[in-house]
Amino acid sequence: MKNILVPTDFSACAGYAIDLGFAFAEFFDATLHLFACIDLPDNWNELSDEEKNNLPEKKQLLENANVLLSEWRDRADREGIKLQTIISGGKFLKELQKQVTENKTDFVIMGSHGASGKQEYFIGSNTQKAIRKLHVPVFVIKNTLKEYAFKNVVFASNFDANEKEPFQKFLSFIKWFTPETIHLLSINTSGWFGQPSLLMKEAMKDFKELCEGYNCKTHFYRDLSVDVGIRHFAKEVNADLIAVSNQNRHPLKRIFSGSNVEALVNHCESPVLSLDFAEVPVEL
Repeated sequence: MKNILVPTDFSACAGYAIDLGFAFAEFFDATLHLFACIDLPDNWNELSDEEKNNLPEKKQLLENANVLLSEWRDRADREGIKLQTIISGGKFLKELQKQVTENKTDFVIMGSHGASGKQEYFIGSNTQKAIRKLHVPVFVIKNTLKEYAFKNVVFASNFDANEKEPFQKFLSFIKWFTPETIHLLSINTSGWFGQPSLLMKEAMKDFKELCEGYNCKTHFYRDLSVDVGIRHFAKEVNADLIAVSNQNRHPLKRIFSGSNVEALVNHCESPVLSLDFAEVPVEL
Protein backbone atom coordinates (compact mmCIF):
# COMPACT_ATOMS: atom_id res chain seq x y z
CA MET A 1 0.00 0.00 0.00
CA LYS A 2 1.69 3.20 -1.18
CA ASN A 3 -1.07 5.81 -1.53
CA ILE A 4 -4.05 6.27 0.79
CA LEU A 5 -6.80 8.77 -0.06
CA VAL A 6 -9.20 10.22 2.51
CA PRO A 7 -11.96 12.61 1.36
CA THR A 8 -12.96 15.13 4.01
CA ASP A 9 -15.70 17.69 4.57
CA PHE A 10 -14.15 18.49 7.99
CA SER A 11 -17.02 16.80 9.86
CA ALA A 12 -16.53 14.56 12.87
CA CYS A 13 -16.95 11.32 10.93
CA ALA A 14 -14.46 12.51 8.30
CA GLY A 15 -12.07 13.17 11.19
CA TYR A 16 -12.37 9.53 12.26
CA ALA A 17 -11.38 8.51 8.73
CA ILE A 18 -8.39 10.87 8.76
CA ASP A 19 -7.20 9.46 12.09
CA LEU A 20 -7.31 5.99 10.59
CA GLY A 21 -5.56 7.30 7.48
CA PHE A 22 -2.71 8.62 9.63
CA ALA A 23 -2.45 5.27 11.42
CA PHE A 24 -2.38 3.30 8.15
CA ALA A 25 0.06 5.74 6.52
CA GLU A 26 2.47 5.25 9.42
CA PHE A 27 1.97 1.49 9.55
CA PHE A 28 2.44 0.92 5.81
CA ASP A 29 4.90 3.82 5.26
CA ALA A 30 2.44 5.18 2.69
CA THR A 31 1.62 8.67 1.46
CA LEU A 32 -1.64 10.06 2.82
CA HIS A 33 -3.70 12.24 0.47
CA LEU A 34 -6.38 14.40 2.11
CA PHE A 35 -8.95 15.58 -0.40
CA ALA A 36 -11.53 18.33 0.12
CA CYS A 37 -14.12 19.03 -2.57
CA ILE A 38 -15.74 22.40 -1.89
CA ASP A 39 -18.27 24.60 -3.65
CA LEU A 40 -15.96 26.37 -6.10
CA PRO A 41 -16.58 27.08 -9.78
CA ASP A 42 -15.19 24.33 -12.00
CA ASN A 43 -12.89 26.86 -13.68
CA TRP A 44 -11.65 28.46 -10.44
CA ASN A 45 -7.97 27.91 -11.23
CA GLU A 46 -8.43 29.61 -14.59
CA LEU A 47 -9.98 32.78 -13.14
CA SER A 48 -7.95 35.95 -12.80
CA ASP A 49 -7.30 37.48 -9.37
CA GLU A 50 -9.82 40.18 -10.19
CA GLU A 51 -12.50 37.61 -11.07
CA LYS A 52 -11.79 35.73 -7.83
CA ASN A 53 -12.07 38.94 -5.85
CA ASN A 54 -15.57 39.33 -7.25
CA LEU A 55 -16.48 36.04 -5.54
CA PRO A 56 -15.64 36.76 -1.88
CA GLU A 57 -17.80 33.91 -0.54
CA LYS A 58 -15.85 31.39 -2.64
CA LYS A 59 -12.52 32.87 -1.58
CA GLN A 60 -13.59 32.52 2.04
CA LEU A 61 -14.54 28.88 1.51
CA LEU A 62 -11.12 28.21 0.04
CA GLU A 63 -9.36 30.02 2.87
CA ASN A 64 -11.37 28.11 5.48
CA ALA A 65 -10.47 24.79 3.86
CA ASN A 66 -6.79 25.71 3.76
CA VAL A 67 -6.82 26.68 7.44
CA LEU A 68 -8.49 23.41 8.43
CA LEU A 69 -6.12 21.33 6.30
CA SER A 70 -3.15 23.17 7.79
CA GLU A 71 -3.96 21.54 11.13
CA TRP A 72 -3.49 18.13 9.55
CA ARG A 73 -0.31 19.29 7.81
CA ASP A 74 1.07 20.35 11.18
CA ARG A 75 0.21 16.96 12.63
CA ALA A 76 1.90 15.21 9.71
CA ASP A 77 5.06 17.23 10.28
CA ARG A 78 5.06 16.31 13.97
CA GLU A 79 4.51 12.61 13.31
CA GLY A 80 6.69 12.28 10.22
CA ILE A 81 3.79 11.31 7.94
CA LYS A 82 4.05 11.87 4.20
CA LEU A 83 1.03 14.05 3.45
CA GLN A 84 -0.48 15.72 0.41
CA THR A 85 -3.53 17.97 0.70
CA ILE A 86 -5.81 18.68 -2.26
CA ILE A 87 -8.68 21.13 -2.61
CA SER A 88 -10.93 21.16 -5.67
CA GLY A 89 -14.28 22.38 -6.85
CA GLY A 90 -16.64 20.47 -9.14
CA LYS A 91 -18.73 17.37 -8.61
CA PHE A 92 -17.57 15.27 -5.68
CA LEU A 93 -17.59 11.82 -7.31
CA LYS A 94 -15.97 13.00 -10.55
CA GLU A 95 -13.22 14.78 -8.62
CA LEU A 96 -12.77 11.80 -6.30
CA GLN A 97 -12.31 9.46 -9.27
CA LYS A 98 -9.81 11.92 -10.75
CA GLN A 99 -7.79 11.97 -7.55
CA VAL A 100 -7.81 8.17 -7.30
CA THR A 101 -6.38 7.94 -10.82
CA GLU A 102 -3.86 10.78 -10.60
CA ASN A 103 -2.47 9.72 -7.23
CA LYS A 104 -2.40 6.01 -8.10
CA THR A 105 -4.50 5.39 -5.02
CA ASP A 106 -4.35 1.91 -3.48
CA PHE A 107 -6.86 2.45 -0.70
CA VAL A 108 -9.67 4.90 0.12
CA ILE A 109 -10.95 5.60 3.64
CA MET A 110 -14.29 7.36 4.03
CA GLY A 111 -16.22 8.58 7.01
CA SER A 112 -19.97 8.09 7.16
CA HIS A 113 -22.72 8.88 9.65
CA GLY A 114 -23.12 6.78 12.79
CA ALA A 115 -26.03 5.51 14.83
CA SER A 116 -26.98 9.03 15.91
CA GLY A 117 -28.26 9.73 12.42
CA LYS A 118 -26.60 13.15 12.32
CA GLN A 119 -26.67 14.56 8.83
CA GLU A 120 -23.04 14.66 7.80
CA TYR A 121 -21.76 15.43 4.33
CA PHE A 122 -20.82 11.86 3.57
CA ILE A 123 -24.09 10.35 4.74
CA GLY A 124 -25.48 7.72 2.42
CA SER A 125 -25.32 9.00 -1.12
CA ASN A 126 -21.66 10.00 -1.51
CA THR A 127 -20.31 6.96 0.28
CA GLN A 128 -22.60 4.68 -1.70
CA LYS A 129 -21.60 6.35 -4.97
CA ALA A 130 -17.94 5.83 -4.11
CA ILE A 131 -18.58 2.17 -3.31
CA ARG A 132 -20.38 1.84 -6.64
CA LYS A 133 -17.87 3.62 -8.86
CA LEU A 134 -14.36 3.29 -7.43
CA HIS A 135 -12.27 0.31 -8.44
CA VAL A 136 -10.06 0.34 -5.35
CA PRO A 137 -10.72 -0.96 -1.84
CA VAL A 138 -12.90 1.44 0.16
CA PHE A 139 -12.82 1.33 3.95
CA VAL A 140 -15.88 2.93 5.58
CA ILE A 141 -15.74 4.04 9.20
CA LYS A 142 -18.56 5.58 11.24
CA ASN A 143 -17.08 5.89 14.71
CA THR A 144 -13.67 6.49 16.17
CA LEU A 145 -11.70 3.30 16.72
CA LYS A 146 -10.26 2.77 20.19
CA GLU A 147 -7.42 0.78 18.67
CA TYR A 148 -6.39 0.01 15.14
CA ALA A 149 -6.54 -3.75 15.53
CA PHE A 150 -8.76 -6.17 13.66
CA LYS A 151 -8.67 -9.39 15.59
CA ASN A 152 -12.13 -10.77 14.88
CA VAL A 153 -12.97 -10.29 11.20
CA VAL A 154 -15.75 -11.42 8.88
CA PHE A 155 -15.46 -12.08 5.15
CA ALA A 156 -18.97 -12.37 3.67
CA SER A 157 -19.36 -13.91 0.24
CA ASN A 158 -21.17 -16.40 -1.92
CA PHE A 159 -17.81 -18.22 -2.26
CA ASP A 160 -17.89 -18.92 -5.96
CA ALA A 161 -14.63 -19.22 -7.91
CA ASN A 162 -14.61 -15.53 -8.87
CA GLU A 163 -14.41 -14.56 -5.21
CA LYS A 164 -11.05 -16.20 -4.61
CA GLU A 165 -8.97 -13.33 -5.96
CA PRO A 166 -10.68 -10.67 -3.79
CA PHE A 167 -10.40 -13.03 -0.81
CA GLN A 168 -6.67 -13.52 -1.35
CA LYS A 169 -6.24 -9.75 -1.51
CA PHE A 170 -8.23 -9.46 1.69
CA LEU A 171 -5.84 -11.94 3.33
CA SER A 172 -2.88 -9.90 2.05
CA PHE A 173 -4.31 -6.85 3.82
CA ILE A 174 -5.52 -8.42 7.05
CA LYS A 175 -2.33 -10.42 7.69
CA TRP A 176 -0.62 -7.23 8.86
CA PHE A 177 -3.03 -7.08 11.80
CA THR A 178 -2.57 -10.72 12.85
CA PRO A 179 -6.27 -11.54 13.25
CA GLU A 180 -7.20 -14.07 15.89
CA THR A 181 -10.27 -15.38 14.02
CA ILE A 182 -11.44 -15.11 10.42
CA HIS A 183 -15.14 -15.89 9.95
CA LEU A 184 -16.19 -17.00 6.49
CA LEU A 185 -19.85 -16.08 6.20
CA SER A 186 -22.52 -17.00 3.69
CA ILE A 187 -26.04 -15.63 4.03
CA ASN A 188 -28.95 -17.78 2.96
CA THR A 189 -32.14 -15.85 2.24
CA SER A 190 -35.57 -17.17 1.36
CA GLY A 191 -35.49 -15.29 -1.94
CA TRP A 192 -33.84 -15.72 -5.33
CA PHE A 193 -30.29 -15.94 -4.06
CA GLY A 194 -30.78 -18.68 -1.47
CA GLN A 195 -28.50 -21.67 -1.99
CA PRO A 196 -28.62 -25.21 -0.57
CA SER A 197 -26.49 -25.37 2.57
CA LEU A 198 -24.59 -28.50 1.52
CA LEU A 199 -23.42 -26.90 -1.73
CA MET A 200 -22.43 -23.72 0.04
CA LYS A 201 -20.53 -25.52 2.79
CA GLU A 202 -18.65 -27.47 0.15
CA ALA A 203 -17.74 -24.27 -1.70
CA MET A 204 -16.47 -22.69 1.52
CA LYS A 205 -13.94 -25.49 2.07
CA ASP A 206 -11.68 -24.16 -0.70
CA PHE A 207 -11.63 -20.73 0.92
CA LYS A 208 -10.91 -22.17 4.34
CA GLU A 209 -7.88 -23.94 2.91
CA LEU A 210 -6.52 -20.54 1.85
CA CYS A 211 -6.59 -19.51 5.52
CA GLU A 212 -3.71 -21.75 6.53
CA GLY A 213 -2.16 -20.47 9.72
CA TYR A 214 -5.33 -18.69 10.86
CA ASN A 215 -8.13 -19.75 13.15
CA CYS A 216 -10.81 -19.86 10.45
CA LYS A 217 -14.48 -20.67 11.00
CA THR A 218 -17.22 -21.15 8.41
CA HIS A 219 -20.83 -20.07 8.92
CA PHE A 220 -23.99 -20.60 6.91
CA TYR A 221 -26.40 -18.03 8.30
CA ARG A 222 -30.09 -17.68 7.44
CA ASP A 223 -31.78 -14.28 7.48
CA LEU A 224 -34.31 -12.16 5.61
CA SER A 225 -31.78 -10.26 3.52
CA VAL A 226 -28.07 -10.23 2.81
CA ASP A 227 -27.10 -6.99 4.52
CA VAL A 228 -29.33 -7.67 7.55
CA GLY A 229 -27.86 -11.14 7.93
CA ILE A 230 -24.30 -9.85 7.81
CA ARG A 231 -25.06 -7.19 10.40
CA HIS A 232 -26.81 -9.66 12.71
CA PHE A 233 -23.95 -12.14 12.48
CA ALA A 234 -21.26 -9.49 12.96
CA LYS A 235 -23.01 -8.31 16.11
CA GLU A 236 -23.26 -11.85 17.43
CA VAL A 237 -19.52 -12.48 17.07
CA ASN A 238 -18.53 -8.91 18.01
CA ALA A 239 -16.66 -8.41 14.74
CA ASP A 240 -13.99 -5.69 14.43
CA LEU A 241 -14.26 -5.58 10.65
CA ILE A 242 -16.55 -6.81 7.87
CA ALA A 243 -15.11 -7.35 4.40
CA VAL A 244 -17.10 -8.00 1.23
CA SER A 245 -16.12 -8.36 -2.39
CA ASN A 246 -17.68 -5.75 -4.66
CA GLN A 247 -16.21 -6.76 -7.99
CA ASN A 248 -18.55 -9.04 -9.92
CA ARG A 249 -21.64 -6.92 -9.43
CA HIS A 250 -24.21 -8.44 -11.79
CA PRO A 251 -27.07 -9.49 -9.49
CA LEU A 252 -27.77 -12.69 -11.40
CA LYS A 253 -24.19 -13.81 -11.02
CA ARG A 254 -23.57 -13.28 -7.35
CA ILE A 255 -25.26 -12.83 -4.02
CA PHE A 256 -23.57 -9.49 -3.35
CA SER A 257 -25.03 -7.23 -5.97
CA GLY A 258 -23.88 -3.65 -5.71
CA SER A 259 -27.07 -2.64 -3.92
CA ASN A 260 -26.43 -5.19 -1.14
CA VAL A 261 -22.94 -3.86 -0.53
CA GLU A 262 -24.20 -0.29 -0.49
CA ALA A 263 -27.00 -1.21 1.92
CA LEU A 264 -24.49 -2.88 4.22
CA VAL A 265 -22.22 0.15 4.21
CA ASN A 266 -25.15 2.48 4.81
CA HIS A 267 -26.64 0.55 7.75
CA CYS A 268 -23.74 -1.20 9.45
CA GLU A 269 -22.06 0.37 12.48
CA SER A 270 -18.94 -1.80 12.23
CA PRO A 271 -16.12 -0.79 9.88
CA VAL A 272 -16.70 -2.20 6.40
CA LEU A 273 -14.06 -2.93 3.78
CA SER A 274 -15.47 -3.06 0.25
CA LEU A 275 -13.00 -4.90 -1.97
CA ASP A 276 -12.81 -3.83 -5.58
CA PHE A 277 -9.83 -3.71 -7.90
CA ALA A 278 -9.23 -2.38 -11.39
CA GLU A 279 -8.96 -5.17 -13.91
CA VAL A 280 -5.47 -5.51 -15.35
CA PRO A 281 -5.61 -5.97 -19.17
CA VAL A 282 -4.34 -9.33 -20.35
CA GLU A 283 -1.40 -9.02 -22.73
CA LEU A 284 -1.82 -11.18 -25.80
